[in-house]
Amino acid sequence: MTPTNIISAVRVGFSILFLWIVLAGNWVNLRNESFGIFDSQGGAGFGIVAVVLGFLMLLVSLTLAAEKEFTIKPLAMGGNQILLTLGFASFITVLSFLIIVHSGSFRALGGVRGAGWGVAGAGLVAYFLPQAVMAGFGFLGVSSSTPLNESDRQKIGFAVFVSGVLIAVAPLFEWFKTEEGAWTGYEPGAPRMGFLLLALGGTMALVGFMRLRPKGLVEPGGRLSHPHLQTVVSLSVISPLIGWLITGFQRDDMSTGVGVWIGLIAGIMLLGVSVFELTKREVTAS
Repeated sequence: MTPTNIISAVRVGFSILFLWIVLAGNWVNLRNESFGIFDSQGGAGFGIVAVVLGFLMLLVSLTLAAEKEFTIKPLAMGGNQILLTLGFASFITVLSFLIIVHSGSFRALGGVRGAGWGVAGAGLVAYFLPQAVMAGFGFLGVSSSTPLNESDRQKIGFAVFVSGVLIAVAPLFEWFKTEEGAWTGYEPGAPRMGFLLLALGGTMALVGFMRLRPKGLVEPGGRLSHPHLQTVVSLSVISPLIGWLITGFQRDDMSTGVGVWIGLIAGIMLLGVSVFELTKREVTAS
């Protein structure tokens, strides 16, 4: 068995394990009862998003293991790059939920015993899956990319910078509200998932700023270019925010605020910029 086959088998195994754990395990343990993935008091919207990502990861993993070509040619996105994006988005989605549970938002913290084994186990699996994907990049051969013209480089750099700033500042606005009041994403009592957005948005703002320089920013290398990594970050922002919005629609005791929509729009904007860049230059899809 070749190293490529071993890595393919590991990726399929992780995908199956992730999907089984999120579906079979509890997501929230209170002192007197537990809630599963689709319950409004349990996984809610985050569970729905995790299942969708899990099915997509399994589909892509099986396709790659069968050694069939899986490439979105107009966007220069191959199966490995798509799987990396889905894996990282799954990890951030599950991590956001774990943070919400243990920050006690929209429920009394004293009544929370902890996150269930379903979401905790899924978080552990989702942490290792992107690493297994990246390990496979070393066996894919030489990659290449073409530079952008100066005009496009400046436009894209500015758009990435603006998207990153908006993602980072989105939690400063109203994040959710109940009958007791409203909270921003950074206030005590609010879900601490806002700090994940701060990290992701701050990174993208820095990347955009560096790409505005005359010399630009060096490509990450290997099979990953700037638009690939920007796609990873954009889906990692969009996925947990969609989960939070669905949760707000499911629950009668809370609603989401404008900050969530600002973050979602900024994430979609970053994804659009990445797609635009992938159509303006030639990079290796794998």
